[in-house]
Amino acid sequence: MFWIGNHFDADIRQSFADTLSKAIEQGYTKEMLADTLKDQFNDIANRSSHYWQGLAEHTALRIREFGRLQGYKKAKAKYYKLVVVLDDRTSDICRALAAQDKMYPLNDAIEVMDNLMALDTKSNSLNDAREYIKALAPWIKDDQIEYDSEMNPVGVSGAHTPFPPFHWKCRTSTEIIV
Repeated sequence: MFWIGNHFDADIRQSFADTLSKAIEQGYTKEMLADTLKDQFNDIANRSSHYWQGLAEHTALRIREFGRLQGYKKAKAKYYKLVVVLDDRTSDICRALAAQDKMYPLNDAIEVMDNLMALDTKSNSLNDAREYIKALAPWIKDDQIEYDSEMNPVGVSGAHTPFPPFHWKCRTSTEIIV
């Protein structure tokens, strides 16, 4: 399910899907995908290049993770873990997730993914769809981060999506546990 600004499903779905398919087939970089999305949809959402790059990164990560989760399922895995890029750009959210070093049950992630994919976009308004997605797979908010006495992020509390992206411009991915 995709939305750009106030445009949702029928307005953009097929064009967005076609663009993503072409990007995957032709091996677009994130920058190429961002430029293509901006050229294609700038008339309905006049946004900065930063927005289109974020959308391209977010979409590419979500598609890649859905593919990985399906692969883990085919491999009959029971769990997966997070692979967090730790550098000066890593968010406290992802640092906290890395510090937890959890094994995530694959069945939980597959259930969330399947429910996201099953969203009936024809009978839901944009706001209803957004609320459904946020309830099913909410991003982690800053107030969910737990810190130690030295203000190092050490964990995350509360409900959140069980797979990346965990926030805008997230670079975390998953890895199968066999």
